[in-house]
Amino acid sequence: MDTNNQVFEKEKTARTLSKPLFSLTAGDTVFAISALVVCVFLSLFGIFSGFAFGYFLSATLMIIMFTAYFLAGGKARFLSVLCGLLSLGTNVIFICTTNGSVRFFGVIIGLLLSLVCFDGLVNGTAKGNRQTLGIFYSAASAFGNIAVTLKSIFTGKNGNKKVIGKVLIGLLCAIPVLIVVLPLLISSDDAFRGMMSNIFDNTFLFILKFIIGIAICPIIISYGFSLKSRRVSKIKNSNFKGIENVYLVSFLSAISLCYVLYLFSQLAYFFSAFRGFLPDGEITYAQYARKGFFEMCVIAVINLVIVFSALLLAKKKNGKVSHSIKAITTFISLFTMIIIATAISKMVLYIDAYGMTILRVTTSAFMIFLSIVFISVILRIYIKKINIVKTALITAGSIVLILGIFNVNSVCARYNYESYENGKLRTIDIEALYDLGEEGVPYLVKLADSKEKEIAQVAKRYLAAAYLYGYFDDMYDAESFTVDDLKKNQEGKGFEHFSIPKSKAYNELYKYIENNPQFSSECQGYITELENSY
Repeated sequence: MDTNNQVFEKEKTARTLSKPLFSLTAGDTVFAISALVVCVFLSLFGIFSGFAFGYFLSATLMIIMFTAYFLAGGKARFLSVLCGLLSLGTNVIFICTTNGSVRFFGVIIGLLLSLVCFDGLVNGTAKGNRQTLGIFYSAASAFGNIAVTLKSIFTGKNGNKKVIGKVLIGLLCAIPVLIVVLPLLISSDDAFRGMMSNIFDNTFLFILKFIIGIAICPIIISYGFSLKSRRVSKIKNSNFKGIENVYLVSFLSAISLCYVLYLFSQLAYFFSAFRGFLPDGEITYAQYARKGFFEMCVIAVINLVIVFSALLLAKKKNGKVSHSIKAITTFISLFTMIIIATAISKMVLYIDAYGMTILRVTTSAFMIFLSIVFISVILRIYIKKINIVKTALITAGSIVLILGIFNVNSVCARYNYESYENGKLRTIDIEALYDLGEEGVPYLVKLADSKEKEIAQVAKRYLAAAYLYGYFDDMYDAESFTVDDLKKNQEGKGFEHFSIPKSKAYNELYKYIENNPQFSSECQGYITELENSY
């Protein structure tokens, strides 16, 4: 008897502690169905299609869907609108550039901006750095509501199955059967095979993408339901009062003293970049710029962590940091601003002498990002309302947007080509142009017609690699080919693969074969020359 009572009490406690179901409205149901469609579309045409037009379209649909859902019971605010527009802007980069780094950070920063936008629509503008960081913590906590989200979709409070739940269960049950039946139907009839090939080329891959889209869906719906119902976790207020200032002052003073000594010992050498010439001694532009630039990047990041942590951990009186810590953190921030400006000057000197590369431009952009963040840090030391996290996020989004819209790959290719043509650069790295991808192809085509025979010869080798290996399928053993052959074997022909640089690259490749039809029969020879050159 006692055992039965204990079991009953445990079951009663479990029911009491279990999370209540979401009370779903018609709007919630529409949102869930829309999320399913958008997630499947994202998986089919966004994630697995080279992060081009397909990803731009699916990510844009996702933002519009969430915005419409949250606005139904929320309110548009300035920061939400700004972050939302900037997030939409970062989606545009996926049709403007093929740069992998820019696209990667575009995905990350676009997601963070979207989370700030959505949270602002529901909860209002977050105040302070801690609350802003809490937005991302809250979003992560929605993972804990996936089970109750699915249960709310499939069943009501009385345990009865909902219509949407019945429909989804039926669709899910049909998937294993379709995996078996569809390939059999395709192999049994040529007419059906032709029809299905127009829908998707690879049955198994299509179904796999479809399943992945469905797997992503509960995460998206759970976040939407959780945030709208305000059933997300928040960063709790800590009882931590801060570290005794004497520890921080001692630590920061030691760092500052090191920086003061460095400034005095390196004064003439350190600032020579501003005057545009090398310091005395045997040193090249490359050695000078690299030595001054990449170390400064690391120091700037370290200083950002030190200053931000000091302001966060310092023991405060009436909510204010002590004057000594303010003074030292201000010095470290100003010192960092100086080395950032010097490092960028060094890189300008380096680019002027050796041309642009993606690494040189993107690291310079990163240093500009750090300088803006440090300006906000200095202001935050004296003005409590300044939000460093928001400033960093909006600045990062703006820089990624600029790098994407203006296409850093295209800028580098055009600068190096024009600098070579006007004599500013004595030579041009054709392999580096090829490594730029679609953005480098138009300039390879131009160099293939160069009056410099050696330059033209090398450019033709890399063009041959583009035709036989880089941009077309089933061309490895082709002895000759036409434009029609190329169009038939073009990689990424679907709308989801479209991007402006890709379109330009293919147009230039087609145009070159039209103007130089004999080149197709010479490609194998150029490939052999290229392989022998390594």
